[in-house]
Amino acid sequence: MQAQEPHYFVYIFGDQPRQNVEIGVAGDLHQLTHSKPSDQPGKSTSTPPKLVYYEHYQAEDEAITREQQLKGESKDSTIHLIESMNPNWLDLSDTLDE
Repeated sequence: MQAQEPHYFVYIFGDQPRQNVEIGVAGDLHQLTHSKPSDQPGKSTSTPPKLVYYEHYQAEDEAITREQQLKGESKDSTIHLIESMNPNWLDLSDTLDE
């Protein structure tokens, strides 16, 4: 039996179009999307954040480099990236393989 290849995801969670986003790296994005709380302390909204964008990597260092790159870009660049792939800001968590 072969060991499963590692997977790393750079993700962006967002509540609503053009609002604040959360950028990060996860090894198990499926689990992360199903463990996000529906109410986050200090947030004024009760709408759970949606997975609005993600990229897949096999190397952890590549995923971390990409995460840092995205975090260093302007908010407008991040919004443009999301809307180029997901113009309606749909929740993409159902598109992940288990």
